[in-house]
Amino acid sequence: MHKLASLSYKIENIIIDKGFIIKLLCFNDSSNDDFDLTILTIDEKIIYDGFKSIKRKLEYYFTRVLWKEFEIKQKIRYNEFGRPFIENGHISISHSHDIIVIAIDKNHPVGIDVEYKSPKITAIKHKFISKDDQKLIDFEDETQLTIVWSIKEAVYKMEDIPALSFKENIHVKIEDNLSYVNVNKEGIIQEYTFQYILRPNYILTYCTHGDLNKKLDD
Repeated sequence: MHKLASLSYKIENIIIDKGFIIKLLCFNDSSNDDFDLTILTIDEKIIYDGFKSIKRKLEYYFTRVLWKEFEIKQKIRYNEFGRPFIENGHISISHSHDIIVIAIDKNHPVGIDVEYKSPKITAIKHKFISKDDQKLIDFEDETQLTIVWSIKEAVYKMEDIPALSFKENIHVKIEDNLSYVNVNKEGIIQEYTFQYILRPNYILTYCTHGDLNKKLDD
């Protein structure tokens, strides 16, 4: 457990495999008065100061704390749609409550998502589950619904295609700890394999265009 002033946080290496890396940070909520803002660049400090809510400040600050653990001397930048990118390689970022995850792939686009489990997922299933999806998953299982939602979020980040529909363009089939995804990109079907990690309180999913035959020791 790391400590920074009165802050405490834990960093976990999920995958370290050549050019493909995933790291996770779990932090304790705290006042932003405890932050060591000297870790931010001048531009990052301006962005940080622009956030009104403590939640956004926490997410932004701890994303930079986690990014430093990669020891990659590149800035995280954002395009006009708010998607993060780096100059050399590919990056994906997700956060939920007190968890931040970052994935990088040296050669291929990558998508990652973390979702806390919540029964509220059943209330929005009609927004992202199609009739085709209902044939492939247990429509009434909250865990499977959360996995599917998380995978579709990660696919959306990886593809970077405006107006890609969670419900109509992305379809998921779950088998063991692997998920098979069909993405309809303007009439062309692209297939991907996703992996996911089930933790007591949250679910982590990830995919890359590269080789994903990476088994987790979980």
